[in-house]
Amino acid sequence: MLKSLKKLAEIPFQLLSLTSNKLKKYKYEAKANIKWKEIHIPNTLLEKLSHQLQTNTHPLTTSLSTDEKITINDIKKKTKQLNQNNITRTDAYLQFYKRNPEIHWAFLAHLVSRNGGWNMTDLKGNLLRSILSEQQQHDFFMFLEKANANIFQDAFPQLLLYEQGKQQNKNLFHLLPYFNVSAFMQPVWNLFNSEKNSQFLTIALIINEQHYIEKRVIHNPFFQENVLNTILFQAQEFLQFTQVLFPYHYQDNKVRLAGFSVRDFSNVAERIEIGKRLYSILFGIDELSNDVTSFADSTHHTGSRNDFWPNVFSKEDITNPPATQLVCNQREPIIYSPPLTKAWGNITHSFSDQSDWYESTQTLDYFAPISTPTRFDITHDYCLKLQKMLVASSVL
Repeated sequence: MLKSLKKLAEIPFQLLSLTSNKLKKYKYEAKANIKWKEIHIPNTLLEKLSHQLQTNTHPLTTSLSTDEKITINDIKKKTKQLNQNNITRTDAYLQFYKRNPEIHWAFLAHLVSRNGGWNMTDLKGNLLRSILSEQQQHDFFMFLEKANANIFQDAFPQLLLYEQGKQQNKNLFHLLPYFNVSAFMQPVWNLFNSEKNSQFLTIALIINEQHYIEKRVIHNPFFQENVLNTILFQAQEFLQFTQVLFPYHYQDNKVRLAGFSVRDFSNVAERIEIGKRLYSILFGIDELSNDVTSFADSTHHTGSRNDFWPNVFSKEDITNPPATQLVCNQREPIIYSPPLTKAWGNITHSFSDQSDWYESTQTLDYFAPISTPTRFDITHDYCLKLQKMLVASSVL
């Protein structure tokens, strides 16, 4: 009886906390300066891309100079070195972006890769380990790891080749086929070199990378059976794979969350659309761009969600978390979120599939304009989702 009365007494304070959370959301969104009303790639640029895709065959260069051979080998070596795990990949994207801020995609990839690491460690946290068997944890981790590693394996050589060409004041994109990069990307990079349109390049890379993992990961029979088609994956309340969070500094360096959820992760068009929306808020809204950058610059990625909310998530194990407490109103963490190095070891990948996903210029439809969302703060929604997961984990 006393416990019931105590819970009833707590309800007004919980509601007050949730109301306060919503007010902060609306206040931040209302004052945000939307720099890009929409992302719209000029038709003339898309026509040039279409023409080059139809006329260029992108053959391998028959003879390479000594310098070109050294460049190819150095890039392959560096990519392999940095593709050890989610931590090394995530940091590599950020360091590249700091050296080359015109390549917006690198910062977007850094933030999405942070989410990949959090999803990986969630599998060993106290919300999911009681729900997933050890085999399921491993299968889900391999799905996330393979997607993360494949995108890096394809994209990072492109970034390094661009950087090397910039330093040498040369166009080196004729070397892209030596890294098994899609024929779609060579004219994209050439056009970026001449047009300097960062939006065009970013959307092209989003299109390319989501298609790159389509057959290699999303349509892989093993992952179809053991991950994507499982009840747990489709019951999104239990998993956070489909939610992409951008932590950002609010007042007094408190951290709130911007982002979106992917409704159908297996749909390439849906993933591309979410990628474009994330890009539009990341670079198209001044305050948010600055506040997300502030978080990224000041917070080393460990794979633990403790990185952004240490009052909610602990890097040290917690057993039997109190399911009745309001998750996001804690002063002491109640959810275990281990660092990646504690949760998972490094995985060696073969990257044996050298096929090209690109087939026709219909792909250019993905460049369709997109308006910058004015509603993007999901702190309140994320808190509610965590609460549901906490309750579910306590009864399963």
